[in-house]
Amino acid sequence: MRNKFALIVMIAIALAFLACQSAELTSAKVYVQQNDYSKALEQLKIAEQKEPTNPEVFIMLGKLYAEMDSFAQMTRAFDRALELDSTEIKDIRAWRIDKRADVFRKGQKSGENQKWDEAIRHTETAVMIDPSYADGWSNLGFFYQKKGDKDKARDAYYKAFELDNTNVMLAKQAAVFKYNDGDLDGAIGILNSVIEAGKPDVETYTLLANFYVAKGEAAKADEVLDLAQALDPNNADLLFDRGVAKYSQKDYEGAIVYFGKILEINPTNRDALYNLSLSQFSAGKYADAIVTSEKLVKNNPQDKEGWDQYSLCLLRGEQVQKGKDANLVVESIGAMEAGDLDTAIKNLKGVTSKNKDWCAAWAVLKIACDQKGDAEGSAAAQKGLDGCGK
Repeated sequence: MRNKFALIVMIAIALAFLACQSAELTSAKVYVQQNDYSKALEQLKIAEQKEPTNPEVFIMLGKLYAEMDSFAQMTRAFDRALELDSTEIKDIRAWRIDKRADVFRKGQKSGENQKWDEAIRHTETAVMIDPSYADGWSNLGFFYQKKGDKDKARDAYYKAFELDNTNVMLAKQAAVFKYNDGDLDGAIGILNSVIEAGKPDVETYTLLANFYVAKGEAAKADEVLDLAQALDPNNADLLFDRGVAKYSQKDYEGAIVYFGKILEINPTNRDALYNLSLSQFSAGKYADAIVTSEKLVKNNPQDKEGWDQYSLCLLRGEQVQKGKDANLVVESIGAMEAGDLDTAIKNLKGVTSKNKDWCAAWAVLKIACDQKGDAEGSAAAQKGLDGCGK
């Protein structure tokens, strides 16, 4: 008797539920099963008018719009459903994630093909579907950067960092934008929070050190770089930043040590050679600076800045004529850049006739002759280049 009574109650509840559900909602379900989305949508819009407080109507609308790739309407429908019944969040969240993932992948694919407008459109849809998706905002920032829209890129990266402030990469990106906006304290604060959270990498420290240098707090920069070096003692970028920090403090001997360490790892590192020569020059070690800057131009014959440094070192080292000759190479490279090959070749022939052991000058002369189409001059320069190091 009790079982019969329970069955009767269940049937009564089911019938009551069906009675409350509009015919349009029932019809929409049938049309969805038949994949006739346009007719299902017509019925659901009528059901929405009849049952404005029924969350099932809006859940069905959201799912239907999702299948039709009408994501803005999907979002509005799902939001309304959650306003009416927050217990449906799990089901709605699953639909959002599925559709978000689909358009996010489309954005990534477009980005890989450098179709930036298309990538932005897809990724904007992804974050519209799920505004809490940090990876979507991060990708959007990258795509905006590629389009040259710095303001939108900044805002997207800030949003990504706001959503995932433990992400070291996002923290560094947000800090760089703070710095570019002139908010040094804000940039420093972001990176210090990363360090306090115990998740810094070497780049976090070096970036923070650069910000401290920009703020004029070189001593703090040095302290930060001490921490970084403990993580990776032979990191060339870190050693370089340490050298720059020492130089900014006018600790030229300290700078010499760090730039020298880089050259122990990579003897041809251009920036290390240049800055070592600059540090030696500033320390009054002109003979050492000459040797270093000579290596610089030998490895980088067309380095105008390097030749200029070599010229200054020679002049200060009381090798006046050689200093003038090196400066003539600087002028010759400038003439080559301006297309005045005749002047460049004339000057370089004069320099190499007096400095036959200057391999770098012979190399520049050969390049100028090649650009001029002067086969005879090029052959003569090659001969000088072959014999200069002997």
